[in-house]
Amino acid sequence: MDKTKKHYMITAITLGCIAAVAGGIIGLTNMITKDRIIQNEKNKINQGITAIYGDNITVSEEKSLSNTYKYVQYYYEVKKGDELVGQVFRTSGSNMYGKISLMVGFTGSSQVFKGLSIVTNEQTYATTLVDNYIIPLNAGERDLSDVSCGATYGAKLVRDMVNEATEAVGETMYD
Repeated sequence: MDKTKKHYMITAITLGCIAAVAGGIIGLTNMITKDRIIQNEKNKINQGITAIYGDNITVSEEKSLSNTYKYVQYYYEVKKGDELVGQVFRTSGSNMYGKISLMVGFTGSSQVFKGLSIVTNEQTYATTLVDNYIIPLNAGERDLSDVSCGATYGAKLVRDMVNEATEAVGETMYD
């Protein structure tokens, strides 16, 4: 075998071994962490629901919707004792600035917006979005349609997610 072919063979074998080891490490890491990641997301969802509705509530298993929505994935019923105190919708969306997932809460079976809780916020201007739009929105100090906040594209995405969740409340009222 000439010198050039031998060089290419060694390079190919070396790179193949590196790729195989890296793939094995990634697979092993996923195997070790996937259950923990799923549990952390469930905890974040439960904390978000508690932040919207307070303590001493019971939350149903996730329920699916018959319509297909762009942002709304599923919803939960929230009860205090036997009384339905609200519904919370898991929404997820993205724009050119990143992804965001929210829990959007409504009072009772009405379409009255109660509050938002962030599950994941990978927006470029995440802090600006939270400080200038989401926190004031939850406090009742900002109108949902007032998206001019320094993170306008993120605020528009959140607004669209809340509006779609409001639409989905109408579907759940007849279940």
